[in-house]
Parts: sequence; structure tokens; C-alpha cells
Amino acid sequence: MIIKGYIFSLLYGLICLTIAFLLYKVGIKKQITRKIVHILVGFEWIILYNFHGASLHFLAVCLLFLAVLFVSHRKSLMPMISSDDENAPGTVYYAVAMSIMALITLFVPDMMIPFGIGVFCTSFGDGLAGLTGHIMTGARNPRIYGNKTLYGALMNFIVSAITVGVFSREFGLGLNILSILAIAFFVTELELFTGRGLDNISITLGASFLTYLFIFYPETWNYLIPILFTPLIIVFAYKKHALTVSGIIAALIVDVLISVSLGNFGFCILLAFFAGGIIVDKIKKSYKKRGQNVGSYIEKRGECRDHVQVFANSIVASACAIFFAITNEKAFVVAFVASLAEALADTTASGIGVLSGKAYDVFRHCPCSAGISGGMSVLGTSASAVAALLISLIALAFGRITLIDSLIVFVAAILGAVFDSLLGSLLQIKYKCNSCGAITEREEHCGIRTERHSGISIITNDSVNLLGTLFSAVLVALIYIIM
Repeated sequence: MIIKGYIFSLLYGLICLTIAFLLYKVGIKKQITRKIVHILVGFEWIILYNFHGASLHFLAVCLLFLAVLFVSHRKSLMPMISSDDENAPGTVYYAVAMSIMALITLFVPDMMIPFGIGVFCTSFGDGLAGLTGHIMTGARNPRIYGNKTLYGALMNFIVSAITVGVFSREFGLGLNILSILAIAFFVTELELFTGRGLDNISITLGASFLTYLFIFYPETWNYLIPILFTPLIIVFAYKKHALTVSGIIAALIVDVLISVSLGNFGFCILLAFFAGGIIVDKIKKSYKKRGQNVGSYIEKRGECRDHVQVFANSIVASACAIFFAITNEKAFVVAFVASLAEALADTTASGIGVLSGKAYDVFRHCPCSAGISGGMSVLGTSASAVAALLISLIALAFGRITLIDSLIVFVAAILGAVFDSLLGSLLQIKYKCNSCGAITEREEHCGIRTERHSGISIITNDSVNLLGTLFSAVLVALIYIIM
């Protein structure tokens, strides 16, 4: 039986390569022959599953194919399965993914059927998506991300959903329609956003693990939204230059901490904060494009946020989420919401407030430039109130806090934003430009070094943001405990 498994699996692999070679020789483009092999290889899993199951023999065959494909890629021995980008060996990555999963099944045998789903979603979903993209080109099949097309993505989604449904029925997995669609959606976004052939790894592993979680861990539904939408947010932040690379890494860390601790609820609150910040930045950019001055010369950093800014606005929320996971005390949930409500209120106040063109420092009793820390305006204050209310209402809609809690969160967020302005006015470091006389947070202005004007050097805008979120979180927690 074992020998037959080796013979059939190797013979089938040879047949797949022979078919591709003959088609390539008669003039079929390698983009097509490569995808044909991509699709046919899926049936290799059936052969190995039936003859070897979760065993070293399954792994040995995968490693053998990996070695052959790697040598072929390095030596350009099989052009009919090579990628257009010779530095992106998709076929090698596919063998890597199968080898990884074969190794995992040695320790987790129950992963074998989900492994099959991952293989067939990669073979049929990704393979047919690629063929669709090559066959249907031009305006009738618009590109939606990179070189990935609309109809290719739809084909991937449909075929992946059918694949998961067939496996669920044939192997009695008991997956419902929503689970099937969720896996298909996950596969589709992985195919869209994972480039350079690495989608062969991400789809195989991603579909396998998500299927396994749905089968054996029903509580996965509590974390499904961050699982499905985190890749979308990361790609969006990167493409729109909303975050630097370090900012994306920091945001991913915060996302994981909050999502693991608070599930769908925590992620949606975090997403509301992130989306609100993006909208505010977009509004500011639209005014810049019209040639209007929105005070960007004041800010120390640009609109592309780095890891320091990300942590300054969200580290308190992350800590509250972790403390809730440890203690199950609701006070930490309310504090979590309040900290992000204050962070969005402050972001909105400074981002929208600069559009008013003028501001007033109520703590120093003098007018100030719009956008400078400590300055307040009617427009900015009104916008911050709307932002704080939005976060509190989202939390209320999830049923995790009461109406009274949401009102407390709203008030605490507004007070936190005022406290932020107080620190920004009296303690935050500010500089003066000797050339134009502007008060700024930058250490360089008009091409020359600025001089310290006021404040304490160690108290920066990031420090103020951190203290503002901490103020709101502590205030809400104290009120909640007292009540």
C-alpha cells in the first residue's frame, strides 16, 4: 500500500508536468500551462490522503516535490510552470505550503481534512482565478488590486465556496453556509493581497487553519471579524500611506492584543478609531489640494503615522483589553472604550480644528495658530464631540455597555480631550522659528533649527496623547467602580 502510494503520487505528478509540457510545445502560453498544473496538482492531495494519510510518507512525497521544483526553478528546467517573475517561484511556494501542512498533520491529525480544503482552494480557487484573469482582459474585467481582476476574484470566491461546501458534505464537517462563505472570503482576500507567488502559501495555510478553527472551536465566531478584515486594513493603510511600516507593525500588535482580548467588539471599536483618523486625514488633504493652509507646518510628524504615534493613542486601550481578559471586570471594558473615544476625539479636534483657520488657547488666554497643541476652536471641539459620541454609540450597539455607561464614556472622552489641550498648552514642548516667528512642534522650520519657546522637553505631543487616553480611562473606571 505504501509503495503504491509513492508510485501513484509520483506518476500523477509526472503526468501533470507532461500535459503542461505538451501544451507549452504546441504554443500555449506558459501563463496558461502553469495554471493548468496549478489546478491539477490539487488531486495529488487525494492520492496521498488515501494511500498515506497523516504520515511521514505524505511528508516525504511533499519534500521530494519541493526539492525537484526548487532545482527546476534555479536551473530553469521547466519553463511551462515558471512564473513571469523569475524571482517569484509560485510552484516552489506551493510545495513549501504542502510540506508545512503535511508536517503539522503529524502532530495534529485532525488537520488533515482542513489541509485538503486549503490545497483545493489554492488549486481550484486561485488557479481558476488566474485563468479567468488571463482569458478576460481589458475594461470588461477591471483590475481591483495590483494585477488581480474583478472576475478573477469573483471566480476565486465562488470556486472556494463550492470547494469548502463539497468537502463539508463529503467528510461530514458540519460547516454552515456562513462558515463556508467566510472561508471563501478569506481565501479571496489572501489571493488578492499576497503577491509574488506567496499566495500559494497564504491560501493553503489560511484556509486550512480557519476551517480547522470553525470545526473544532465554535468560539471562533467571536473573533471572525478581525480574522477576516485585518488583512484588508493592513493593505489599505499601506497603500494609502496612512501608516509607516513601523506603524503598520505596531497597529498589527495592537490589533492582535485587542482582538484576542475582546473579540469582534474590541476590533470594531479599534476599527472605528482607525477609520475616523483616516477620514480626518483625508479631509485635511482635500483642503491642501485646494491650496488652503491647514496648519501642517506646525505638526512634528506628517500624516503618515509611525509606531510611536500608534502606541501613544492605543497602548492604554490595549492594556485595558488585556486586564479585562485576565479579570473579566467590566470596568476595564468601559475604560477601553473611553480611551479610544478620547483618542478619536483628540485626533478629530486637531485634524478638523485646523480647518477653522483660528483657535484660542483658553489656558493661556490668548489666540493661537490653528493646529497647535493647546489650541481650541468651535469647529474642532464640535467635531471631537461627534467622534466621542460615535465610539460610545458603537459600544452601546454591541451591548457591551449600558446607556448610562455610554454617556459616562462620552463625557470622559470630552474631558480627556480638554485635559489633552491643557497639557498641550502648558507643558508640551514647543519651538519658535527665528526666520518667520511661527510657533511650531518641529525642531526645524524654514530650513533652519528652531529654538525652544515653552514647555518641557520630554513632554511631546505623543506623551500628551498617551496621558489624555489614560486620563479618560482612569476617570471612567473610577466612576464605574464608585457607582
